[in-house]
Amino acid sequence: MTDAERPVFEYKIGLLAPSQVGKSTLIASLLSEGQRMLTGDTTVQLVAADRLTRNRIAIADNLVAGALKARVFQPKLMPGTSDPAWFRLLLEPRGRDLPIRFDILDYPGGWLESGGEGPEHEQKWNECDAFLADSSVLIVPIDSVLLMEAGAEHAPVLTSHLAVFQIKQVVLRWAKNRRERAGEPAMVIFCPVKCETYLSDSGSLQDHSAALKHQVVDQFSEVLETIREAAPHASVRYLPIDTYGCVELVSARWVPRSGAPGNVEMEPKYRVRPPGTITRKGLEDLISLLCRQLVDSARMQSEQSAARHQATARYSREYADLREGFFRDLWNRASGERGRRERVAEADQQRYTEAQEVTRSLFDVLAALAERRGGPRLHHLS
Repeated sequence: MTDAERPVFEYKIGLLAPSQVGKSTLIASLLSEGQRMLTGDTTVQLVAADRLTRNRIAIADNLVAGALKARVFQPKLMPGTSDPAWFRLLLEPRGRDLPIRFDILDYPGGWLESGGEGPEHEQKWNECDAFLADSSVLIVPIDSVLLMEAGAEHAPVLTSHLAVFQIKQVVLRWAKNRRERAGEPAMVIFCPVKCETYLSDSGSLQDHSAALKHQVVDQFSEVLETIREAAPHASVRYLPIDTYGCVELVSARWVPRSGAPGNVEMEPKYRVRPPGTITRKGLEDLISLLCRQLVDSARMQSEQSAARHQATARYSREYADLREGFFRDLWNRASGERGRRERVAEADQQRYTEAQEVTRSLFDVLAALAERRGGPRLHHLS
C-alpha cells in the first residue's frame, strides 16, 4: 500500500507466453470486458489508470474490431509488441478515492524464447523477468490451435513452440519469491486462448474441452510440478478463453520458417462467423478471479493496517489521559503538553477511523465480486 495522501493497493500481474499468442489482445480485452461486466454494478468500476494505457487499449481494440468487420481475420495482421509496454488498470469502489491498481507488463514474446537479442534487449528482458518473478499473479496464455493441431508429425517440436522450458524457469523463480512472501497473493492461471473452435458453448459444433485440458496438463506437467514443489500454497487455475468469440478455425498448416523450432511454424486460417460481433467467453471468470484474489489481499492488508492504527490510537489516548500527580499535571496544562497529547490522540484516532472505513469499503467490493460465481470453464489444478 503506497501514496502519502491516499491508500493505493498495487499488484503486479505477469503474462508469460512466447510470440504470436496474443498477450496484447488479452490485456486490452481485460479492460473492455471488465467495463462491460461492471456497467450495472453500483459498487465497483474498472478503468484505465493513465492516458498511455487508454491509448494502447484503444489501438488494440480498434485493430481487432476492424479486422472482424472486414471478415478477413488473420492473427499475423495484428502488429506484435516491439518494446515493453505498461498497462495500468484501476479497480475502484464507486464514490471512494480508494484504488486497487493492476500493473500488467506487455513485452515481445520472442524475448521469452531467446532472453533478448543483443545487450540492450537482454537488459530489458532481465527487467521483464524481474517483474514476472515479483508478480502477485501469473497468467500463462497458451495457443489452443497450436496445442490441438500439432498432430503426430509435429508433436516432437510442440514443447519448443510452447516455450515450456523457458516458462518453467520463470515460474520457478516466481514460486520461490512467493514462498518467501506467504502472506501475499500467489496464483497461476493457465489460459488457453483462441478456443472458439474447440468449445461447444461458444457456438462450435464440436466439444473438445476435455482434450484441450488434457493437452495443457500434459504439456505443462513439469511447470505444474515446479509450482507444487516450490510454492505449495499457490493456487493454480485452468481457464480457457475465447479471444474473439466470432471466429472459427478453417485450417492450420505447418510452413517452413528458418530459425523456428524444427524450422517450421503453424499458419492458421480463420473465418469470421456472421455478424462478426465479439463475444468473448471466459474473460468474465478471469476478471472476477483476479479481482477477488487481489481485493481479498488488499482487505487483509487493510485489516493489518487498521490494527496497527488502533494500537497507536489506544496508546495515544492513554498517554493523553495519563495523570502524573498534581504539580506535573498543572505543568502539562500550563506548558501546552496536555493539549499536544490531545491533538496527537485525536489525529491517531482519525487515522484509525479512516483505516476502518477503507476496510469496510474493501469488504463491500469483495462481497459484490463474490456474488459472481465461476463459470463451468474454470477449474482448479491444485
